[in-house]
Amino acid sequence: MRFLVRFILIGLPLLIPAIANAQLMPPDAEKPKAKGGDPVGAWMADSTALPVWVDPKILAVISDVSMDGTVTGTFKLDADNGTYEADFASSVNVKLNAVVFGITIDLDSTFVVTRSEEGVFEVKDSDVILEYTPEDSTTAVRDTLGFTAREDSLFLFQVVPLGQYTQYLAILQAEAPIAVLGFAKVEDDSDPPPPVDPPEPGIAADFNGDGNVDFSDFIAFAQNFGRSVGDDNYDAKFDLTGDDRVDFSDFIAFAQQFGQ
Repeated sequence: MRFLVRFILIGLPLLIPAIANAQLMPPDAEKPKAKGGDPVGAWMADSTALPVWVDPKILAVISDVSMDGTVTGTFKLDADNGTYEADFASSVNVKLNAVVFGITIDLDSTFVVTRSEEGVFEVKDSDVILEYTPEDSTTAVRDTLGFTAREDSLFLFQVVPLGQYTQYLAILQAEAPIAVLGFAKVEDDSDPPPPVDPPEPGIAADFNGDGNVDFSDFIAFAQNFGRSVGDDNYDAKFDLTGDDRVDFSDFIAFAQQFGQ
C-alpha cells in the first residue's frame, strides 16, 4: 500500500456548507484528552463529523471563527502480528477574519490530511505509535497519535495542520487546534472495504462539458453531494469514484481536478 500524507488548501468555500458537519467545541470546553483502551480491530469512518477544539487564547481575541469538517476511510490494527493499515482522510475547514496585534488575519481554507500506509504499531498508555517506511525512502518514520478506544468506537486526536498560518499561533502563544477523528467498529471478521481511490486527474469532473473544471462544475457537484443510488435525482456522473454515492471521496477527486 502506498504512503501519502498531504496538506491541501482547497479554495471552494461554497462547497463546505454542503459537507461540513462538525461542531466547534464551546469556548469553555476542556482540551480533549486521550484515555487509551484497546484500539485493536478494524475501524471505519464514513463522512463522520469532526469535533474541533480551539485554544481559548484564540477564541478570546477572535470572535468570528469557525472550524468544521469530516473524516472518512478505514484504520485497522492487527494484534496477531502487530501490523496496521491506515487509509483515511480528514478535512477541516477554517474560517476567521480578525486583526490581532495589528496583523490582519483573513483565512477561509480547507486543510485535508490524507494518510495511506501500512506498518507496525505498539500501544503505550493512551498513545498508539505507528512505524512505517515511505515508498521513496529507506528510513522508517514513527508517528504517535493519542487515542480513546471504546467497545464500538475509536477516537484519534489529530492536530489541525494550518500550514503557513501556524505562525499566528506563536503570536497568540496558543496551542494548535485539535480535531477528534471518530471511527466505528467493524463488527464482522472480514476486512473493511477500503475507500475507493480517486481517479487520476482528467476531465471526469467537467460536468457541463465545456472543457474546463471550474466554478460552474463546482456548483453542480455541491448540489448533488450526499446523494446515492436509489435517491431521487441521483446522477451517476457526480460519483467520480464509482461507489454508487456522491461523498467525501468524490469531493477529494473533484478538488484534484478543479482548475484543469
